[in-house]
Amino acid sequence: MNLLYALPRMVPLLARHALGYVDLATEELDGIAARMRRRVLAAATCILTAFLAVTMLCGLAVAIAWDTPYRYIVIAGLALFFLAIAIATGDVARRERRHIAQVFERLRDEWTRDREALREIIAERNDTREDRT
Repeated sequence: MNLLYALPRMVPLLARHALGYVDLATEELDGIAARMRRRVLAAATCILTAFLAVTMLCGLAVAIAWDTPYRYIVIAGLALFFLAIAIATGDVARRERRHIAQVFERLRDEWTRDREALREIIAERNDTREDRT
């Protein structure tokens, strides 16, 4: 019932801010899209070149050790080395997922301020109704 009395004051506020929310969301998405494209391209290039370099170095290590009694040790050592790297990077990726930058942070801040304004409007309305009785 309190919400019904406050509705005439809330509707203009909501209507006025609706376009602001759309503008903020559009701005943030535009910035994110450009950055994500650059990051994906850089990451893909880095991963591909690192993979090729590591593959060539592993082939070189096995080729050097091939005619020696240490070839199995070299192959096993490389396998253990890459297993350790996979475990370490998996742990970093798991922890990094928790710290991802929040998308729509400005929009969320604006929405919080508007919710507070709505609470104040409702509280004012309740105070005015109590004063009348």
